[in-house]
Amino acid sequence: MKQAVVVIHGIGEQRPMDTLRSFVEAMIPADTPGGTPFYWSKPDRLSRNFDLRVLKSSGRTTTDFYEYYWAHKMQGTKLGHLLGWLWDIFKRPRRDIPDAIVPIWRTTRWTVLLLLLLVATGTLATAWGTFDHDGNPFALMPLLLGAIGLGLRYSALSYLGDAARYLSPNPQNVMVREQIRADGVELLRALHNKGDYDRIIVVGHSLGSVIAYDIVGYLWHEHHDQLTKVVPSNLALAARYANHEALQPVVKDTLPNAGAALDGSLGSTLRFREQQAAAFIEQRGLGNPWRITDLVTVGSPMAHASLLLGRSVSDFKQRIERREAPACPPTEDDKGYGYNARQPVMLGQKPFTAQYLHHAAAFAVTRWTNLYFPAPFGLFGDIVSGPVKPVMGNGVLDLPVTVSRWRGWLARSWLSHTKYWSERGGDQGYLGALTTDEHAISKGKRPSATEALRWAVDLKGLRSFRPTPAGEPLAEAEA
Repeated sequence: MKQAVVVIHGIGEQRPMDTLRSFVEAMIPADTPGGTPFYWSKPDRLSRNFDLRVLKSSGRTTTDFYEYYWAHKMQGTKLGHLLGWLWDIFKRPRRDIPDAIVPIWRTTRWTVLLLLLLVATGTLATAWGTFDHDGNPFALMPLLLGAIGLGLRYSALSYLGDAARYLSPNPQNVMVREQIRADGVELLRALHNKGDYDRIIVVGHSLGSVIAYDIVGYLWHEHHDQLTKVVPSNLALAARYANHEALQPVVKDTLPNAGAALDGSLGSTLRFREQQAAAFIEQRGLGNPWRITDLVTVGSPMAHASLLLGRSVSDFKQRIERREAPACPPTEDDKGYGYNARQPVMLGQKPFTAQYLHHAAAFAVTRWTNLYFPAPFGLFGDIVSGPVKPVMGNGVLDLPVTVSRWRGWLARSWLSHTKYWSERGGDQGYLGALTTDEHAISKGKRPSATEALRWAVDLKGLRSFRPTPAGEPLAEAEA
């Protein structure tokens, strides 16, 4: 049995393999205290980038770790790309700004207005001769503005520039956006076509989480209506159907029922995740080649998706309702999250009408876990990220995390954005209680970021996603 983990790095001047190596070393604990995690490195034959490698874990369950590297596609970013994107956000009304970043939005607005006022005042004072040129305190304004410009050029541009070009659908950015998405979809498609993997996990950090969301949704378009085993010649399915066995009980009943019962509580989210896993197994048993069981986002700006991916809060909600933006749980269709096939298939002596999950229902079979460092007042923590559930749906499992006590200050600083897998230890007790303690997340002790990430990726959970010939979960069949 094999599984693949695809890691998508975030913004900035990233170097190939740096993100992947640090991630793998955090996911595979060393056998001895102070030891080095052991993994193999081999050429990545699915990528055209010769700097990339596949890192392969050892053990009974083989895991191949891939990196989707996209930083080199962002060359040529100019200050105009960034300023145009920031201006679009700056001019939006308060109702279209997520609550979590309102303090930053207001501070930025007042700062810009103050600078404009100082420039205008200095210009007028000089023009009217109120101050001598040599004694005019506003004569320093060009130097101040120049310093701000250099700061944007050499710091903000290196980081926010990537976000500005990917998130802004201006004509000058379309080619870059499409190339990043197309190459990401091609990698996931190649992993599916390879045929070696029983399970694929996609992990996205920062802007990489937005890319991960996009490419998972786009690839699902190719798989949502593929039930290749539902054919007249399939004697096994015909026998089950003749025995009055329901072939799609999860997709037709239990999954949409679990989605309808989502009320924002931890218990309802966990029950929905159980049905997502069951739906994955059911779809696979009927021949759907989809293999992505989990999307894990860390430090994700998807918490502000209505601001970054839509023109307004109402506009983004409409995109979800129109099924332009996949939600979790998916937007409902005529039959739960899907629709009936146009033509029935004769299974033995009885006609069977398959039900397909619709084109925006990727999260009917793929679980979504989101890790973030809370940022009270939008200032003290990872201001880029936040809870995704309020925006993308109650099926998302949000996990607020921290770091170890002696470095706990990191969890309350902007530096936390790059510390999601900086630790190597962790107590599994908290996350072990997650399935039974309704208040473990909201009121309990927070897990370390690395501990939560290991739990979300769940490298040891591969066997639970492999169906038996009867289409039931392997763990249940063995029990």
